[in-house]
Amino acid sequence: MDITQEEMESTRIARWGKVKPYGETFIESRLPGMTKRLYKLINRGVLENKGVQPAIHGSHRFGVTLIEVPVGQGASLHSHKTEEVFFPLNGRMIVYWGDKGEHSVELNQWDCISMPVGVMRGFRNPNDHDLVIYSVVGGNDEEVGRIAWHPDVLKAAEGTGLEYDPTGYLKTTA
Repeated sequence: MDITQEEMESTRIARWGKVKPYGETFIESRLPGMTKRLYKLINRGVLENKGVQPAIHGSHRFGVTLIEVPVGQGASLHSHKTEEVFFPLNGRMIVYWGDKGEHSVELNQWDCISMPVGVMRGFRNPNDHDLVIYSVVGGNDEEVGRIAWHPDVLKAAEGTGLEYDPTGYLKTTA
């Protein structure tokens, strides 16, 4: 297969600064402490917002996302039907897991954790600066399915103005 430099640039390269983050990507997006900016580089993956498109299109057997997390913010307890790998790129990261988030570990910059299929997990930024996390999720868009949120997260999200439409994607009600 031969691919030109122009084809490579237009279809297989995501340039930082040109990839825009998506704001409300999950049902937890409006909950206090759950602010983050997701940059979808390869595959849509487990996102709940229909409008999100990856910067690099095509068929891949994995998804890649950069997650920019403000100080003290993070992700609520959730699980996936696939593995999820995290690498904090510019600081520390607290990862917690378990049915009630009862276990936790602090990762240092460039450490790596692979979360098993079906395990409830979440994370936080304990730094005094925005944290950037490199995340890889296994499977292609059709295989990974939806996020399974902890029941407490779904209850807390009620009344925020975000809910699911009949196809399982986010819709705004307020």
